[in-house]
Amino acid sequence: MPYIKRNNDNDITAFSLTQEPGFNERLNSDDPELVSFLKKQVTEKDRTRALEASDQSLIRVLEDLIVLLSDKGVIQFTELPEEAQGKLMRRLSMRRAINELSDLAWEDDETINIAPK
Repeated sequence: MPYIKRNNDNDITAFSLTQEPGFNERLNSDDPELVSFLKKQVTEKDRTRALEASDQSLIRVLEDLIVLLSDKGVIQFTELPEEAQGKLMRRLSMRRAINELSDLAWEDDETINIAPK
């Protein structure tokens, strides 16, 4: 039976399989209140992970869009705020370096093996 911690409104805020300071109440593992709390926690974590993964994809799209607009002359790179220019240049440099290393790692005759053994 897990131990739970409650807030001033008597809502479950945490649970533990071992008795810890502040975890003064025990509930059966199948208690509806505990099950509801656990489902809510998993759902929020899953949403956060999905949003973070989406953010990573969106960042790449925005980088590519800025480069495309700049290449087509729709915007000038120097019109962007200095902080944005710096961040974009760092990311583009990192992407270029990673791509170059990947290309080196897969050349036929003179392969430089950077993959873990």
